[in-house]
Formats: sequence, structure tokens, C-alpha cells
Amino acid sequence: MLAFLRSCVSIILKRGKLLAFFSFLYFSSVFLTALVAAFIFPPPLYVGGSSSVFGNFLFGDAVVTVVWIFVFNLVLSAFIVVTLSGLAFFPLSAVALFVRAVLWGFLICPLPAWAFLVVLPTLVFEGEAYVFAGVAGTMLGVSWFKPRWVFKGESQLSRRDSLKRAFGELKQVYFFVVLLLFVGAIVETLAMAYFFSF
Repeated sequence: MLAFLRSCVSIILKRGKLLAFFSFLYFSSVFLTALVAAFIFPPPLYVGGSSSVFGNFLFGDAVVTVVWIFVFNLVLSAFIVVTLSGLAFFPLSAVALFVRAVLWGFLICPLPAWAFLVVLPTLVFEGEAYVFAGVAGTMLGVSWFKPRWVFKGESQLSRRDSLKRAFGELKQVYFFVVLLLFVGAIVETLAMAYFFSF
């Protein structure tokens, strides 16, 4: 287990520049969108309410809510939308990240300061998970498109072998995606419980 954790950290350090770039892209896009949207849309008079169908449906059991949020975010949002889009064509991971960031920006724009502070941990954990998923998707896409860009100094590496190695890295990067999304699901459930308690 310790060896696996070391290899996960090693891969992240190896892809650190791309991770930093995607983090900057994601979080700056969220806050710039929120800033621009604040000038376009008037703030609501009220945030919260116990009459939400979503809240009433899921909060019969907090564990179900955590699992539902975690699985949805992992399978659909992170893997299918962000990572697999990059496998098809590597810039699509960055595009998917940008679109998610813009959506988050519009969601947090109308929130009053106290509500934004409640939502902020969810934004950070889930956002960083999507950043890791975007790095994985980009590496997969580049590995078959231009293997030398991913594995420098290995000019004899075929596209197929490069893609296999990138899938090996995917497992290690997804350790962080899973961890961050699981914590994010717990935090989001607590935030939703707080909002629906009004």
C-alpha cells in the first residue's frame, strides 16, 4: 500500500506543471464567471428552503446521499465527461473543465457571503478532483496522439505502448480523484443538510 501511495505521489509530481495549469484554469474561470455574472443577474432575496424535492428525496438517509453524489460525480462528471473526452481528443479535457468551472461560477454568483462559505469546501474538493481527472484525460489523449510529448526521451515508444502506460498512470491519478470526490460528497451532503434545515 505504501509503495502504491508513493507511486501515486510520484506521478502527480511528474505531471505537476499540467496539474498547476489546470488548477489555475479551473478556479480562475469559476471566480471570473461569478464576477461577471454578478453584474448581469440580480442576487436572489432568499437561499435555502426545506421544500426542495431533491433535498427531501435524498435526505431520508445521509449515507445514500453521500454515495449517490460520489458515484454520480465519479462516473459521469469526472470519468465520462472530463477524462474520456480527453482520450478522444486531448484538448477536450481542458474544455470540459472550463465548462464545469463556468457552471460553478453561475451557481455561486447569487449566493450571499455566508452561503458561499458553506459551499466553498465542496467547490474546492470537487474542483480539484476534476482537475486531476482532466490531467488524466489529457495524458491519455496525448499518449496516442504524440507519445513523445508524454514520455520524453523514449522516441521508440509506439502509440499503443504509450497509451498502455498512460492507462497505468490513470489508476494512480484516479486514486486522488476518488479520494477528493469522496470527501467532497461528504462535505456537499453536510452543506445541503445545512441549506435544507432553513
